[in-house]
Amino acid sequence: MKNYKVLPKSAENIEGNTSINSSVFIEQNNFPEQDSEFGWKAEQSISVVIPNYNGKHLLEANLPTVMKALKYINIKKKPLSPFKNNTDFSFEIIVVDDASNDKSVEFIQQNYPEIILLINEHNKGFSTTINKGIFIAKHELILVLNSDVQLTENYFIEQLKYFKRKDTFGVMSKIIDPPNRGKSNTAIHKVQDGAKYPKTSFRGIKTTYNYLPTNESLENWLPSFFLSGANALINKEKLIQLGGFDEIYSPYYYEDADLGIRAWSVGWKCYFEPKSICMHTPSSTISKLKSEKVKLIIERNRIIFNNIHLRGWQLHFFNCWLWLRCIIKLIKGNSTIYKAILLFRENKYRIKKSKEKLLQLCEKTKKYYSVYDTEKYILKKIKKIKYRIF
Repeated sequence: MKNYKVLPKSAENIEGNTSINSSVFIEQNNFPEQDSEFGWKAEQSISVVIPNYNGKHLLEANLPTVMKALKYINIKKKPLSPFKNNTDFSFEIIVVDDASNDKSVEFIQQNYPEIILLINEHNKGFSTTINKGIFIAKHELILVLNSDVQLTENYFIEQLKYFKRKDTFGVMSKIIDPPNRGKSNTAIHKVQDGAKYPKTSFRGIKTTYNYLPTNESLENWLPSFFLSGANALINKEKLIQLGGFDEIYSPYYYEDADLGIRAWSVGWKCYFEPKSICMHTPSSTISKLKSEKVKLIIERNRIIFNNIHLRGWQLHFFNCWLWLRCIIKLIKGNSTIYKAILLFRENKYRIKKSKEKLLQLCEKTKKYYSVYDTEKYILKKIKKIKYRIF
């Protein structure tokens, strides 16, 4: 595999009068093979952080698979380990309950006393809830995991190698439907999520595209535009430096895309491992909410997300397109986009603060990659492999 260094090009105005060097990815020599070169710690370990809201039935079904996958690391570690030290892997599970009323808390307390349980007095949404667990986690890697995700036994085995590289931010697995979902007499597993495919246009940053290699057995180290919030194994130190998930997106949607793009902005890479698999029941909590409220939150967060990460002409064209869409919808009697714009404007100060935090980290690392730089890099990396987009 090839290393990439940052080569500065012309300074680019990012926010107001603040400037920072933009960058391009330049191929360099192969990575050395010695473990010491990567700064890997033999005692590397995992904290699993699970946000929960009225998911008692999901915890009952899925927690045993998490336990099994964690314990399986030690079973497989000796023959498969890419590391020199074969000491046992340590782990912890943290469940952060977001003011559930379905006896989720009692279920954890009675059946899993070894799990660290944090409880919100009031419902606060995904990013605030999961950050609470992230900031008390004690291990070197953090698995961000939804309560509606079921892990396969060997889920972690193919992912650990990615953290031998100093610039790895995190890795996600292939997400498939549970067996028989929507099919009464078959056992079809439909792929929900693959590697996140980068796509930008005057309409903004698209976050709904995935890609999968046609030959998943190849060792391709596939880059991903971001990591799914449903399952993502992340370097804790880097996650803390980014401040966790941005709580401006509460209660839900776009937090994971925002986190991944912020990681790429400072040169930390996100990967997809197709041989690692989990099963996900989509939107188990959100599907219970009123669709109009969900649409409004999605639209608001899409506007916030694009205004944080787009620059220059891209941002200008996005906002022009946004107002054109708003006018068309209003003529048709739909005020959702207009209401979303008003909510966006209420968050202008917080958006500015989010940009400033990212700028400060870019200054600290002396690196900055725009969304456009990241898109070009990923497309170049996957140019020579066959894949399908969905």
